[in-house]
Amino acid sequence: MLFSVSKRNSARNLGAMRVVSLLLGLSVLMSLCLSSCKKTSNDFPTIPTSETTEAPESETSETSTEAASVELTIASPLSYETCQYLARLYYAKNNGLLGDGVTGSTVDLDYLSSIDIPFVLNVYTTSDNGCNVSTLSQWKGSDMPDIFLTDSFDEVVSNGYAMPVDEYLAEVPLFSTDRIYPDLISEFHVNNSQYGIPYQTSAAVLFCDMEVLRQADIPSVSFRQSKSSLLAILSEISKLNEEERTVLPFYLASNMVPYLPCSIYSREYLSASDPDERIDPNFRDSVSFVESIISSGYSYESLSDEDSELLFSGVSPLLSRKVGIWVGTTDEIPLYDNYMPNTLSIMQLPGIKDDEYSSPLLITYPYCISSTCKNPKESCELASFFALDEDALLLVSRLSERSGYLPVVKTPSVWQSTVKNQKYGNYLMQYQELMDQAILIPEVSESETFRKDLDRISETISESMSLDDDE
Repeated sequence: MLFSVSKRNSARNLGAMRVVSLLLGLSVLMSLCLSSCKKTSNDFPTIPTSETTEAPESETSETSTEAASVELTIASPLSYETCQYLARLYYAKNNGLLGDGVTGSTVDLDYLSSIDIPFVLNVYTTSDNGCNVSTLSQWKGSDMPDIFLTDSFDEVVSNGYAMPVDEYLAEVPLFSTDRIYPDLISEFHVNNSQYGIPYQTSAAVLFCDMEVLRQADIPSVSFRQSKSSLLAILSEISKLNEEERTVLPFYLASNMVPYLPCSIYSREYLSASDPDERIDPNFRDSVSFVESIISSGYSYESLSDEDSELLFSGVSPLLSRKVGIWVGTTDEIPLYDNYMPNTLSIMQLPGIKDDEYSSPLLITYPYCISSTCKNPKESCELASFFALDEDALLLVSRLSERSGYLPVVKTPSVWQSTVKNQKYGNYLMQYQELMDQAILIPEVSESETFRKDLDRISETISESMSLDDDE
């Protein structure tokens, strides 16, 4: 455990206790100054800087140095207030202060506020998916967070921003495969070392604007789709264009290709930039399926510049309310719901075979420990609590409205609290029984492999469609 109650504290004289209380209060006030900015409309917040006010030498004592010896900083989507509640819940659970039957769903917030914790937690609030290498590069020296959520894991590790945490996780009971979906752990294993603690996942999906589909007499869609059922939907939408083009059935069908080959029976990601994997029949089937959508005139790739201008008049297609289906990830739900709050629907991508449904295609975001962290054991234990403890996750679901994310733990109460209660929770709850079949996509890592795959896919489809035009 990170911190525990010591019996020796009770033997200290009253004067020393008053000094400790005074200095702990001062430390908490200092942490407010050190904590970060609130969320803004930008992808990432303005980079905060730390300002430290030194206490007069006369107020410093050996006791105060011991009491406030640990100062940690976390960069995550959670607000300062939520992180402080979590830190106090962490301390309360470690020291048996909660009481029987009290959980993150029921703990009294006033009680948590009353707990004095023997460490300082500073908070930088990031975007919902965490921070990338560009953000981390702007934090210097003491401003670098000890714990950070990231959407760029591969780059974070390759650039030396994160440290391996195996030796610290070995003592954390929360980090075990009977509680976490095992593949989510191995996803952040690099060169025989663990660099990340999984915190949240989003899923690759097909979004639908039911306003467009209902014009084509499609009142509803099934969550699970096959290739043939998806083609049938696109065909019906296309009939709206028989007299003049008024809608686009599918936006950028090529965006499906990085995900479609994942639905093979071996559940492995096939890299389009790898010559050996590119000749796999499953990859070829995926490209052929996308080409059939484009050649049928269902997709944006099939439009001429003139057709595109007539249909969208320079407006972004996905904001035009003229597109039926497009590829996205569930963390984008709040964005699209903002534009179509009563007509947005979600489907899974189809499987490779016509009668096959897809496995969940997940993008996972981890907490990492900074390579400059001075208290890696304490940071790792606190990060594990934030990411994996049931009561911590239940408490966050009370305090924060977050949409489009799935938990990495198997606990049913966490799924009910964090997923089912979301606006689109009925869709997302269907993933609970499918998580053991999940395939992990490297998109979150901003990895070179994924970027090369996207480039290769565009080239492959362009070459293929050009050959078709010449015939």
